Amino acid sequence: MNAPLHSPKTQAALGRLMGLAVFGERVAARTYHLAGKLQPQHAELMQKFSRMEAQHAAWFNQVSQDNGVLPDRAFAEAELGYLVDQVDAHYAAGDFDALLVVQGFIVESLAIATYQPFLSIADQYPGAREAFSRALAEEHYHVDWVIRCLRLRFFDREDAFVALTQRVNVQGIDCVGGSMMNIADALDRIGLSGADCAGAMMDGYTELLERVGVSEREATRNVVGLFMPLIRKYRQQQEPAHD
Repeated sequence: MNAPLHSPKTQAALGRLMGLAVFGERVAARTYHLAGKLQPQHAELMQKFSRMEAQHAAWFNQVSQDNGVLPDRAFAEAELGYLVDQVDAHYAAGDFDALLVVQGFIVESLAIATYQPFLSIADQYPGAREAFSRALAEEHYHVDWVIRCLRLRFFDREDAFVALTQRVNVQGIDCVGGSMMNIADALDRIGLSGADCAGAMMDGYTELLERVGVSEREATRNVVGLFMPLIRKYRQQQEPAHD
């Protein structure tokens, strides 16, 4: 691993963020793998997605090494443990649709909401722009397929789809939203805004619901109820400290 390029506090913040990115992508790879086992007709594509997510983890691990950053595995595992438990429960129940919502909506929304703004500062970190831009494009690709799949599976059944998302979101948003709150200071430390990232995730999730077929009013009502407590908490935090 190369020598650290930034102050100790910034290195620690990067360690948390890169830990969540590296190990989060590995969890995503596992989730797509499990989804493929539940629906053999989609197994080949799910394995492709799984390999892509694993590649993202490898890219981010290399970026970490190039910048003298050690991904904080303990922090990541503590944050992701709740998500892994939910994925395992949905898989054990044979609930393919719930796995798609957890991974394709909740987790991908978190990734997109943090990877996209990171590109604005990526040039400060050798190798980061290429890795994050490529990963971001592939996350959008995954989401596009998930939306098409769910549109077919819930065609003309908006109420059933809303019920599914509400059931999955009770735990999913609580888990991922909690992680966003726990990385807010780290985002601020490297020059991003935790509040803005949370807002972007809320907007992105609303758009995903609408693209599946949920009405704008219903999508907004559901998402605001889920995310507004997170936004309020971010806004109440202290101003970020500087080196």
